[in-house]
Amino acid sequence: MTDQPSPEMTTNLITTVIFDLGNVLLDWNTEQVLAALKLPNSDLKLLRDELFGHQDWLDMDHGSTAETTVVSGVSARTGLAITVIEAALEAAKQSLLPIPASVELMREIHDRGFELICLSNMSRETYAHIKHLDFFKLFAGIIISGHEGCMKPDEAIFQLALQRFNLSPTETLFVDDSLPNILQAQQLGISTYHFKRTDRCYAGIRQILA
Repeated sequence: MTDQPSPEMTTNLITTVIFDLGNVLLDWNTEQVLAALKLPNSDLKLLRDELFGHQDWLDMDHGSTAETTVVSGVSARTGLAITVIEAALEAAKQSLLPIPASVELMREIHDRGFELICLSNMSRETYAHIKHLDFFKLFAGIIISGHEGCMKPDEAIFQLALQRFNLSPTETLFVDDSLPNILQAQQLGISTYHFKRTDRCYAGIRQILA
């Protein structure tokens, strides 16, 4: 599928860029995580459906359920050993590696004087694993859903970002790979760019901020 522009609102008054993490600044691909586990297909299907694709995963991102609780619940539902589930969670964390082109763009924007904010759906435990990465030093503020008890695309987490960091929607560009998140931001008057990890995408963001 070709890269097509998403519905966007842009302005020449942008002073702040809000970045998502997964699939924008960090690799995130559950199928690659599962493939790396070298487990029988039956076990992989259980992990896909009952861990990564289950409401439990969203509850961790929301901050309403701890990782240890999810591990116990998945084991009880599936019969998978706790060690297998823990290994899958660890592999998922280890897979969250910086996307070089995205970090390069981020540093370029930072050096040009734009304020950078992080707004990500992520569990407390996963954030604890990746928060040491060097590019986090470039953020003027960080909002992680697992710590806040609300998550994208809920309006509340966008309002939290705007209020906490005293942001003007029309002077803010939100970059995310999820279209529902993009559409919610637009409802609040925030300028947006639907990230698709292509050369055209990086060029598009640079053009908006030129």
